[in-house]
Amino acid sequence: MKDPWLGRSAALLSGGMCGAYLPAQTRLWFGGMLVLLGVRLVFWRPRDFFGRVFRPEILLLGASLLLGFGYGALADRTLPAPLTLDQVKIVGLLRDWNIAEDKAVGIVRIEEVETDTVRYKNTSAVLKKSIDAPDPADLEQELDGQTYRLIVYADKQGQMPGEWKRVLPGDQISFSARLERPKSLGTPGGFDLCLYDNIRGLSGTLNAQGDAELLSAGEPSLTWKIRQQVRSRLQAWEPEQTGVLEGILFGDSGRIPDSVQERYKVTGVLHVFAASGSNVAFVLGLSWMLLSFFPKQIRISATILALLLYAALCGGNAPIVRATVLGSLVLLGRLGRGQVATLRWLCLAAVGLFIQNPLIIRDLGFQLSFAAAWGMVVLTPRILKGRLLERLPRLLRFAVAGTLAAQVATLPLLISAFHRLSLIGLFANVFILFILGSVLEVGLIGVMLSFSGGLSAPLFQVSLWLLAGTNAILKILADLPYADVWVLNPGPLFWIIWYGGIGTALWGRERALFIVKVRLLRLSRRVRMITAKVIERCPWEIRQAAQHLSLKISGSPILSKRLAKRWAGILVIVLFLWSPWNSQNDLEVVMIDVGQGDSILIRTPKNHALLLDTGPRSEKFDAGERIVLPYLLERGTGHLDALLITHEHQDHIGGARAVLANIPTDWVGVPAVGDRLENKEWQEGLPPELLNRTEGLRLLQVGDRIDLDSGAWLDVVGPNRVLAETHSDPNNNSLVLKLNYLGQSVLLTGDMEQEEMEEIAETGVDLETDIFKEPHHGSQFSLDRPWLDAIHPQAVWISVGKNTYGHPSPEVLQYWEERHIPVYRTDVHGTLRLLLGKFGAEIIPGRQAIFE
Repeated sequence: MKDPWLGRSAALLSGGMCGAYLPAQTRLWFGGMLVLLGVRLVFWRPRDFFGRVFRPEILLLGASLLLGFGYGALADRTLPAPLTLDQVKIVGLLRDWNIAEDKAVGIVRIEEVETDTVRYKNTSAVLKKSIDAPDPADLEQELDGQTYRLIVYADKQGQMPGEWKRVLPGDQISFSARLERPKSLGTPGGFDLCLYDNIRGLSGTLNAQGDAELLSAGEPSLTWKIRQQVRSRLQAWEPEQTGVLEGILFGDSGRIPDSVQERYKVTGVLHVFAASGSNVAFVLGLSWMLLSFFPKQIRISATILALLLYAALCGGNAPIVRATVLGSLVLLGRLGRGQVATLRWLCLAAVGLFIQNPLIIRDLGFQLSFAAAWGMVVLTPRILKGRLLERLPRLLRFAVAGTLAAQVATLPLLISAFHRLSLIGLFANVFILFILGSVLEVGLIGVMLSFSGGLSAPLFQVSLWLLAGTNAILKILADLPYADVWVLNPGPLFWIIWYGGIGTALWGRERALFIVKVRLLRLSRRVRMITAKVIERCPWEIRQAAQHLSLKISGSPILSKRLAKRWAGILVIVLFLWSPWNSQNDLEVVMIDVGQGDSILIRTPKNHALLLDTGPRSEKFDAGERIVLPYLLERGTGHLDALLITHEHQDHIGGARAVLANIPTDWVGVPAVGDRLENKEWQEGLPPELLNRTEGLRLLQVGDRIDLDSGAWLDVVGPNRVLAETHSDPNNNSLVLKLNYLGQSVLLTGDMEQEEMEEIAETGVDLETDIFKEPHHGSQFSLDRPWLDAIHPQAVWISVGKNTYGHPSPEVLQYWEERHIPVYRTDVHGTLRLLLGKFGAEIIPGRQAIFE
């Protein structure tokens, strides 16, 4: 017998997904359709839905869908508004505190705020001449009780400032800080820090300024003391190894080197550092095995207690609490009868988490945990029946089946979120299921015995030996060709086929085909009824012709089937060829929000793509890998006709290697600047094999034209010659391009400054443009008023992020404001899209500015 609570829970969660993910313009339309459907169910011929006996289940499902939709659609209103304050005086309670080599990170709950010395830094304010600052009393009331991530950076000598070295969780402290509440997501497929913080109960980040003052000492929690005790015991071993062990035990990845994290990411096992689903599963398995001699009820209760203790040991962060709730309720489901009871508790757990925080429906961690748990409950029994696993030992058979079930259930989510596919992930996950599971379990026993160095040291040593062997094997796997590949966003069709195939496998092929035939039959009957009613209202001649055609078709079954197949084929062709995603007729220019840097994507109506610059790169951040590449794959761009680099500065050339290593590119274009191409920045920015050969590398100079398609082209307007001894030679030798399409143009200026601007003006080239990309991120050194007075753009774009250069310059912003020309900035508006077509230009910002 079917469990009605499964359907109701699924309807509520499905409605929440629709409300959370549908665009704002579509939500009202979709909500109206649901309301109309509800009215249709209740007031208009209910027997069409319920039959002769009134069954309210469909009404309950519809109500659950509508309720979930409304709750999910309003979830964004729970997000705090973006805000940046400098030199704000904070009095707060320190709840967590961990000191690393270069910084300390903690969690603080604000108790008092002094706003007398606050300097407002909201970047959106530049869009208006005057902005009324929030009332201090309202601001204090708003911030009171909010929880923030606290970061204290070490000084130049690598030491924590004064009192920060002595504070402990539970202390009440006073300090000055820069308060930042993040903006909403501005780039599709990017990392949503605002959502991430909200799911974890955080409102933003406090960057401490100066020393702290201890107001009253508190008492750290027992679990924090245990973690610190373990950390002190592990100081006898290499920091790299102990950092990985701490990540596995407590989900703290702050001490794990980037190279090790990349190795785990490539092999598809990075989840072991998240202290969520996999770690909870390991703890559950260990407890379940150790308690195998007890009765079922005691065994389940004790295992749930072990999960709760582990969640407390990890600091009670949101991901581990979520995984613990799901795991505990799945265990409670085992008290019922079979798979249905387990699924019921799993769905009710998801509903409870959704009600507690509606934004969790958009959290990738929640989606992966739920999908993996569903896969292991539902798909594992089916996989175990397969012939391929019959010869494996029982324990290995269950491990392989459970791992495969989890990966099958989560594959579309992983591809859509990360655009990476680990081809050796199944083998690696089965391998670590035993090895890293043993590391976690032996390590946790060591944690319980950490009060004694003599008792815990052997256990930690065994864990580190196992971990060293694991790292060696994962390194070999990560170095295999095509161990990890970047993949395009497969789109909704892939989701339908993938999960539709899973549904067909679960229901059985015959049953699925029967359901489809019944639905099509009901649909055809409904269409015939509607057609008959329409024909009844038509003139007599049309009714006679329709009746004659109907008799002909009904008298020829073969003809009827052929017509049905023909129309079905035509419908399929229309859906695939004439569809919103294949009907782009505009040329698209996208200024990707890469922070303090440049990266511009040009997509033609025939879906050819050209990329101009690749964003910044530093020791800890590569915009090419973290932003540009995921964005290209999210938009379905798997090939570049060309990659153009304006100049050699890292904020423009930084991500080039990551892009070229993963996206097939026909050729690379750089400015013809002679011997400058031999300098260190060019050599480090581009692959050596590219600079050492002429094939695939083009030197661009004034007068060159790059033909695109559909009548679009790029003119090279600078540099006219190699400039030297300027304010910045790299900037003043930037590649400057003018994009032309259907009588409209976009001037793409790189980082040119006044010297190059004057040089270009002397050539007499037509600089008039519809969209002007402000040079050098809005620097004052690119403010050449006579030069700018000669152009009359409809809008100005500035690519800029957090920086210490004062970009964009207030003088530049004031200049465009005086000319009443709108300015769009990536740090305010997110990724900017420009559509050029027959009907003009349209700018689509990634996010709306708050004070516009």
